[in-house]
Amino acid sequence: MNLQFTALHKEPHRSLIVVSKMAGTLLVYLVIILAACVLIGHSLGLEYLYRPIQKGPATHPITAILCLSLAIALITQFKFRYISLFFQVLVGALLIALMMLITTSATQSLESITPYQHLSDIFKLHPSNRLSGNSFAVACCLLLAIVARKRRFPATCQAFALMALCISTMALTGYAYQIPAFYQDMSLITVTLSFFLSAAVLGITANRGTVRAVLSPHLGGQIARVQFIVGGLFFFGTGYLVIRSVTSAQATSLFGSYVIAVCWFLFVVLMIGASVHEQTDRTRRKLEKKLRALALYDELTQLLNRRGFKQMIEQQIAHQRRVGGGMGIMLVDIDHFKQVNDRYGHDVGDKVIRHVAWNLRRLVRDTDSVCRYGGEEFAILLPHTDPEGVIIAANTLQHAIEALQIPIFADESMSVTVSIGCSNIVNGLAEKALKRADEALYESKHAGRNCVSARFEAPQSHYSMPKQIHRSRHFFRSARQQS
Repeated sequence: MNLQFTALHKEPHRSLIVVSKMAGTLLVYLVIILAACVLIGHSLGLEYLYRPIQKGPATHPITAILCLSLAIALITQFKFRYISLFFQVLVGALLIALMMLITTSATQSLESITPYQHLSDIFKLHPSNRLSGNSFAVACCLLLAIVARKRRFPATCQAFALMALCISTMALTGYAYQIPAFYQDMSLITVTLSFFLSAAVLGITANRGTVRAVLSPHLGGQIARVQFIVGGLFFFGTGYLVIRSVTSAQATSLFGSYVIAVCWFLFVVLMIGASVHEQTDRTRRKLEKKLRALALYDELTQLLNRRGFKQMIEQQIAHQRRVGGGMGIMLVDIDHFKQVNDRYGHDVGDKVIRHVAWNLRRLVRDTDSVCRYGGEEFAILLPHTDPEGVIIAANTLQHAIEALQIPIFADESMSVTVSIGCSNIVNGLAEKALKRADEALYESKHAGRNCVSARFEAPQSHYSMPKQIHRSRHFFRSARQQS
């Protein structure tokens, strides 16, 4: 049933989630490269590698070490968990040490990190090269996000990543609006590292939590993405135009804060709405899936019913037109089934139908489709099978079913036989093929049952040709080989 159901109803394509996870992994590697460049710049005295804007803020070496460690901890979290754990502990120890030093000192400059000035002399840092409070907060949020991901708390992980992303976007807005109060001592490289790391965490966890709801290929996700893009561009663009026309620095700062607050409020509301809508929509999709199963599958045998079988035939015919090849069809009928019901009751009759159905499904190929055509009658579709192959498969099934011992009571079992009619689908005419298979099944019944008959049509002609009638009692496989 699962193979046939997958063929009839494929799950929606999850390309956005896959792309987001790949993009998240790529961003982690970019962070590692950028952080390594910053450290190389400090050690070799290449100021442009850690101070992109002349006389502007620079990236602190400890900030680079924190970002590098967080990136390695994130990328190795499940494949090399001990390496990841080591870097998580390293980041945690650095943050605790910085917190203790910050609380005992009023300044956050590099000189406050150690009671000695040796570190400043080694790196020859500019006085504006400081470890800002924003960088410290971002590192804390990202460490907590990585720990939450390891503990399988995707919502908590994404919440901390969003906090870090909020700080990074505020600093980016400060650079875009030219408001130094927004980015403080964060250099453009530090902002980029923070933004990339935050986005990487959200991208890597895109298959879980709220991010999955936003990236969903269904209607709720599509609406949320459009609202994100339109709302973000509108408020950011409007804010930029207004700030360009304002001369007062205080008014600029206040309006910039207003724009950031409105944008993030909009984003949070949209994400919550998308998450709730996705949960409701997921419940609806599950119910629809159950309804499709009820409409296309037989409840007793879990095989395709007539409606599902006709859909499968249409799909296979379309495929046959593209790639060519023959296609066979069989009708299988349990012999003297009415006597089973009359003698043992309908419960035993249902058990016999289930056993025969299960064995038919087991004996055919994965590419074949089995259907309960009605009552004790089954239909089997055999793609890429010529008439000779159909006859071989039919005889194999007929003999295997004859050898079955079906338990009906604790100390009693019974066996049944089947009659099979075979045909082939020519020029996509499935109804005519089913009619010929039904005529062949009638031939098997009149020939004494427990045998195989066939009516094939020559595939070269578009019109009805004289039917080739074949009836066989020859067995191609022993029952012992199938049991």
